Amino acid sequence: MPFASLRDLRNLKVQVLHPADSEGEFLLDHLRRIGCTASMEWPIPDAPASDVDVVFLAIEGDARDEIKRFVSGFGHSGPTILAIVSYENPTALQMVLESGAMAVIERPIKPFGLLTNLAIARNSWQTQQSLQRDLRKFKRKAMGDKQVNRAKLILMAENGISESEAHEDIRKMAMARQSPMEEVAETIIVSEGNLPKLLKRG
Repeated sequence: MPFASLRDLRNLKVQVLHPADSEGEFLLDHLRRIGCTASMEWPIPDAPASDVDVVFLAIEGDARDEIKRFVSGFGHSGPTILAIVSYENPTALQMVLESGAMAVIERPIKPFGLLTNLAIARNSWQTQQSLQRDLRKFKRKAMGDKQVNRAKLILMAENGISESEAHEDIRKMAMARQSPMEEVAETIIVSEGNLPKLLKRG
């Protein structure tokens, strides 16, 4: 499992979503001292800046709708989010959870712990991304296996052959077309009832 190195952290593009006050400026300056490319914006935009890696997100009670809108458009690979909170209460906690934050920075913001929290959040994000990739790969394989099995059943019924023979027919067609077996299986499924023209056994 890959882990963020100090060099990785220095190369991050960071968006600070925080009111333009002394704490926001302090955070921005500290991130730049670390080596990050950092910018600050407020109010919360509809979407993160282009190619942003990390978002420091101020959890403000009157910005709940904006936070929901901001995170709702994230796909499989949204940015790593760190929440900035002033106090702990059920509303703030719920907003942190809704934001999908990987770490929490407490106000008043201090330099100690910022780099540690950034590293932990980035590593948690990388782990999550890896698990999601594995899950998508598993789902694609399961769907492909299901298609191949269905195609085999069609060939067995149409041609009166065994499962192993049907599997071999699909494999040979995939080799001839230089295509995955899943694509050939999909063609067979779509062409059910017209298989003599699609596949002739030699």
